[in-house]
Amino acid sequence: MAMYSYQYPAPNTYPAAEQPLWMNFYAADYSLKNNERGRAGVINRAYARIKLPMPKEPGYLVAHEFGESNNNPVGPMLSRSGIANAGGGAQGTLNVLKRSMQPATFYWERMFATSTYRRFSNIAELTMVSEGRKKYFFQYALIPKNEKDTNQIEEIVGTFRKSSYPAVATGLPERSYPQKLWAIQVSKGNAVAFGGENNLTANWLGEPLVCVLETVKVQKNDESDPIIRYLPNGASSITMLGLVFSEFETGTYVPEANAIWSKSEISSYYFGPST
Repeated sequence: MAMYSYQYPAPNTYPAAEQPLWMNFYAADYSLKNNERGRAGVINRAYARIKLPMPKEPGYLVAHEFGESNNNPVGPMLSRSGIANAGGGAQGTLNVLKRSMQPATFYWERMFATSTYRRFSNIAELTMVSEGRKKYFFQYALIPKNEKDTNQIEEIVGTFRKSSYPAVATGLPERSYPQKLWAIQVSKGNAVAFGGENNLTANWLGEPLVCVLETVKVQKNDESDPIIRYLPNGASSITMLGLVFSEFETGTYVPEANAIWSKSEISSYYFGPST
């Protein structure tokens, strides 16, 4: 599939090297293969690359989900996991007996308690229910300087909008999974984003994993302007574009790589590509 490349400001009127930092959005078809669902797989298969300046307020939020649990094997009350960790055989039985008798000996324990050894009534721990998926929100004011800019803006907005929808599948009205997967990277000047710029991407965006495009907001006029302004060719004089990306898979910290990898990237690395 041919790769389409769009840039704002238009590349013919604005050299890429003059922009300190660029946001690079790569879109590739959805795939079930683990090696095609990672960041490298999306970038290498990308059918479209959109290049926009770094937005005004880049950032990200990681919100992990935790739940309260009483599965604490060192507490006074044993759970299934606590019994499993108590050990087998006679020693395991003795451990269970000792722990079940601990509440009865609480009175004697108070006599020997110190400031560094206390029994706590609440033994519940927070256990991780799900790793967080980072969300990214980018907002742009696209103001064309000439007709080339106008064409690029319409192509960019159209690509984001169309690629956020599902596609028709044979025998089905539409797909239940996203049509496109997205990779997001930061680059300097006219440098190629994929490769040496990965550290720059991590610093600015916290290692974004492969994403889906969740929201596209387009406004063809600045709300502070009391009238609609348009160019001689009929195009809007300003296009407000808002994008919300969410990570497609949750991530896991890989110590040997000192990086966050998605489930598909871990699977591809340790077990090989899907066939």
